[in-house]
Amino acid sequence: MKNKNIIHALSCSVAGLKVLLHEKAAKREILLLIFSIFYILVVKPEDIFILLLLILPVLILSMEALNTAIEYTCNEITTNKSNRIRKAKDLGSAAIFLSLVVYAFVFFLSFYQKFF
Repeated sequence: MKNKNIIHALSCSVAGLKVLLHEKAAKREILLLIFSIFYILVVKPEDIFILLLLILPVLILSMEALNTAIEYTCNEITTNKSNRIRKAKDLGSAAIFLSLVVYAFVFFLSFYQKFF
């Protein structure tokens, strides 16, 4: 029984990833991960920066998945203009923006430490 639940959960996760990969924002965030890998291979920052530059894009992509879920849910609830639904969507976008700010800070800090 437990294996059936694990397989079902894995199936749902794969289905969610397929949905996410059709989102423009998610594609940009995958490019961010690819950029991070390229940067790490070329610049060779310290280990802590390597860790952060690999983990942060995955976390940002995870936030994008949650934001997309919020948007799909809100759009399913109503197509009418709603101030509360707009706020919910804006909060999801704000979470992604803040995580991108953190990524930029880590990136520039790693760059500064390596070259200055």
